[in-house]
Amino acid sequence: MKKALVALLVSGMMSSAFAGVVIEEGFDDVSSLQGKGWILENKTTSPGVTPGFFQGNTGFTSQSGADYSYVAANYNNAAPGGTLNTWLYTPEFSTVVGATVSFWLNAIDEAGFSDQFAYGFTDASGLLVDLVPTFTVGTNGWTQYSAYIGPREGTARFAFQYTGAADTASYVGLDSVVVDVPEPSSILILAAGAMGLVAARRRKRA
Repeated sequence: MKKALVALLVSGMMSSAFAGVVIEEGFDDVSSLQGKGWILENKTTSPGVTPGFFQGNTGFTSQSGADYSYVAANYNNAAPGGTLNTWLYTPEFSTVVGATVSFWLNAIDEAGFSDQFAYGFTDASGLLVDLVPTFTVGTNGWTQYSAYIGPREGTARFAFQYTGAADTASYVGLDSVVVDVPEPSSILILAAGAMGLVAARRRKRA
């Protein structure tokens, strides 16, 4: 039994070692995102003077990298009196063994204004399958968030939504997006460890 437990422990450690980053974006150049498989959309019914997410340029510096290497959005994504509905989608990634997404958010501290955000996963057809409720982005510096999607067939994208009333919004930044997907080989190692445990038990009974 001790040998079997050691085998499982080793397989678990190897599983962690095999975890792989499939998307890592620091937004050094927002204009290059579409060429890398990202999707930028402004679904606002009454668009404003800014088309959607753009290169960070004011308010605060980035979470990491060059000063303004982050992607931003602001109240001008919608016309005065309108409702913001700006989206940014990562490239597709496999969800066969699940995936973890981490990212950082920040917003300008301006009295009487706040920035609303939401995020979640889509399926291969682009349908949102999991979206967290809208929340207010903090203004005390960059804050890290993370989300997990369990194993399911096919692929997904991770979606970021900038929303809320344009008249009460200000400026929000998104930085350092990382999508981490376990390698299929790690699953095989865990399965082999489990099979070893079963075999050890059978030998003991014999």
